[in-house]
Amino acid sequence: MTESQKRIGLIGLSAKGSWASMSHLSYLKSSPLYKITALQNNSKASADAAAKEYSLNEVATYDNPSAIASDPNVDIVAVSVKVPQHYDLIRPALEAGKDVFCEWPLARNLAEAEELVQLAKEKGVRTLVGLQARQSPAIIKAKEIVASGTLGRILGTTMYGHGIIFGPKVTEGFLYGLPIEAGANLVTIPFGHAVDALCYVLGEIKDISATLANLRPELELVDKDGNPNGKVKKAAHDHVSMTGLLENGGGIVSVTYAPSQSRTNRNFHWEINGTEGSLVLEGGKMGGHVQMYQPTIKLAAQKDLEEIQVEDGSAFSYNVGKAWDALAGIGLDKGHGVVTFEDALLRHKMIEAVYRSARQGTRENYV
Repeated sequence: MTESQKRIGLIGLSAKGSWASMSHLSYLKSSPLYKITALQNNSKASADAAAKEYSLNEVATYDNPSAIASDPNVDIVAVSVKVPQHYDLIRPALEAGKDVFCEWPLARNLAEAEELVQLAKEKGVRTLVGLQARQSPAIIKAKEIVASGTLGRILGTTMYGHGIIFGPKVTEGFLYGLPIEAGANLVTIPFGHAVDALCYVLGEIKDISATLANLRPELELVDKDGNPNGKVKKAAHDHVSMTGLLENGGGIVSVTYAPSQSRTNRNFHWEINGTEGSLVLEGGKMGGHVQMYQPTIKLAAQKDLEEIQVEDGSAFSYNVGKAWDALAGIGLDKGHGVVTFEDALLRHKMIEAVYRSARQGTRENYV
């Protein structure tokens, strides 16, 4: 431990494997900027098991958020668990005056997100949210190309993706995402990450018109081995289509996300068209989650469509690591900015505008 290292209290690291173990762990263990000093899970035994599994020696282990928040050897509380638990885990950390990282979505709904942002302001702490598609080399390159004027004036953009979740089957591990009030669904997660990347590159969207549908209100429940285990009801939407205008110039925006995976391997396709050129970003089998899977990027300007080579950011720890670097002030000059709770709040407002438009049949704004 060095004086410059920030001490991390990590919530949600499982010995059985989790997003935290696939993305945050390898970066935090190898970075000279951070050190994991505490773990918290639903039980102390679970936290102890994770510490043993990942050779995190001498870390404190806890079974509740207030305990890890009050640990004097923790500077930053990192929350990497299911969305419905975010609010209850973040609030004690903010009340204790700790800096906080949380995965996206920040909370189950706009009201919870607003409360957390206000509390963070009152406490004067630093925040970081896991909208890490902004850290993807392909997304950063797209932003640079648009900003350079290579495409000319932006006329419009279309994005289409498959969100993997909400196909005809669901496992017990994702039952929590079926109620719409849980805030963990196709609209908030894959669509939410993707439209955040779109707005990062092109700017915010106005005059939103949206259509939502729950076309599979009943799913087949399967166990971890894929064996059928009855039927379950789903209230969350499995299709979303949104149109609007770019706030900064009037270009038309069209985004559609569908469930499951594409039978034609068209899991992510994003085209940006300007008066002088076009960009195409594409993802393969799992590409609809742009925060996890790096798309290819191709440019058509004065010549044929050509792929642009960027740094390999395909490892799950890449985008997450760049986000942590940015919090420490590294990589800011290369486009790796800090994505704060306030940034997350803006995206929550956008998603609420999508829900409102679909419900009322109106054009909605959120900025």
